[in-house]
Amino acid sequence: MSSIRPLIIIMALSLVTNVVQGAKPALYEQKRKTRKETRPLVKYPPLKRPDKKSDVKKYLPFESSRSRLITKDASTKKPEELRAIYNDIRGTSDDDEDFNDYRSNNESTSDLAGMGGDIKTVIKKHHFTLSGTPHSIQGLPIIYTSKGTGFNVGARISVANLRYEDPYTYKLSLQYWSSDRGSRNHELSLDIPHFFSYNWHVRIAYTYPRSITQKYYGVGNDSVNNKAFTDPDSSEFRSRTYYQYIQTYPKLAFDIEYTIPNQDISIYTGVALDKASIDPHNKDANSKIYSEQPYGYQGGKTNYIKAGIKYDSRDYPFNPMSGITVAGTYTNHAKFMKSDYEHSNINLVYMGFFSFWRYFTLSQRVMAEQMWGDMPFFSLSEFRSYNDYNGLGGSDFLRGAPSYRYIDNLKFVNQFELRTRIFNGKIFSQRVMIHFNPFWDMGRVWDNKKKFTLNNFHHSFGNEFRFTWNDNFIVSFTFGVSGDGMATYLTFGESFI
Repeated sequence: MSSIRPLIIIMALSLVTNVVQGAKPALYEQKRKTRKETRPLVKYPPLKRPDKKSDVKKYLPFESSRSRLITKDASTKKPEELRAIYNDIRGTSDDDEDFNDYRSNNESTSDLAGMGGDIKTVIKKHHFTLSGTPHSIQGLPIIYTSKGTGFNVGARISVANLRYEDPYTYKLSLQYWSSDRGSRNHELSLDIPHFFSYNWHVRIAYTYPRSITQKYYGVGNDSVNNKAFTDPDSSEFRSRTYYQYIQTYPKLAFDIEYTIPNQDISIYTGVALDKASIDPHNKDANSKIYSEQPYGYQGGKTNYIKAGIKYDSRDYPFNPMSGITVAGTYTNHAKFMKSDYEHSNINLVYMGFFSFWRYFTLSQRVMAEQMWGDMPFFSLSEFRSYNDYNGLGGSDFLRGAPSYRYIDNLKFVNQFELRTRIFNGKIFSQRVMIHFNPFWDMGRVWDNKKKFTLNNFHHSFGNEFRFTWNDNFIVSFTFGVSGDGMATYLTFGESFI
């Protein structure tokens, strides 16, 4: 697969989306569903409103994370009326300025427990305007050193079109991540929550990971991590990279989702093209993967097509505070998709979010997956759900254990997080939310051809420090501890999604 061709496709689609969306009337920011707070009664002089029928309050908070106008009068307004309301929101009338003064006197601009945002936030947090449309740009440099990968440098940048903020019209994300020892983790993705209409969601992404510390401990829940084999001071020492190998695994994925109107139920499908290449550090007994040469050692393609159904009542897709998600996905790595290994996956997932005492959200994710067919070892670690995830060990599941620590054809994980908001306000006119999230992960794997047992679950504990910039740009620093030791991670985006 040419590395430049997917980049051109995604950039072209982004340009077309910008042109198409520019012709549509603008809507406003989604306000997170939340209980109304009781505030002291303060009397103000009556405000003159030019036309109650065109009042912005007609557009009440959305019932879920989908754009949905909830009054008949609002949903039947003409595009000209919508544009007029949008111009009013931008602060072009004296009455609107008076209304701003009223809001600023009656509401705090920095509230630790605040969950929503007023309608004018869309204007305040955009950074530049393109063709008359507000956009935001967020980014973060990546600079650190690691024993395994050496000196790492890179950056992640996201550009969001804010014409519709539910949570955005589209977002283009670019990541460059490279190390001086040859590790790579590049990404270019385009997310369009409302492609054809409010009910269609399209995602396209190209990723190019090249890991020089990819792990292989063997297949099964009882695979052994003998640290003496990688300890130079041990008499059993073999190599620092005994459990490691080099894996390059580029992937181009396209997903489309349709939400049933006025419902929280959606159906989705997607295709992906990928190809794995395997290269051991040592071609002798000092490399576990070379010594065992598991099925799939020669690498190859695992292209797939998937389909599923999802119920999603979350109040917001990023940092949700209430609601649940239940999804079932079937994935087929078929011959007609030019896959070198013909096999299938069935995945079930549940996620729940329950807030209490205003500052806390208890989050849970349960996921199970069954595989069957012609399965290479490098696919045994993966979960094929609404999104794709890495297996037990690493930044997704069993955080604190080494990456891909436990792999097999039947997998189960259960995760709990106590998401604690310690700040929710503005810094340099930018909306910022900071979370402190202690977690507990547990899980195990099975071979479906052997006896099923509920013993020997693996556990990990730790904390995630999460920084959210303008609602949808999320950076997390995670520290986890497991029976294999401890590990730290730098990740981007919502972890339970």
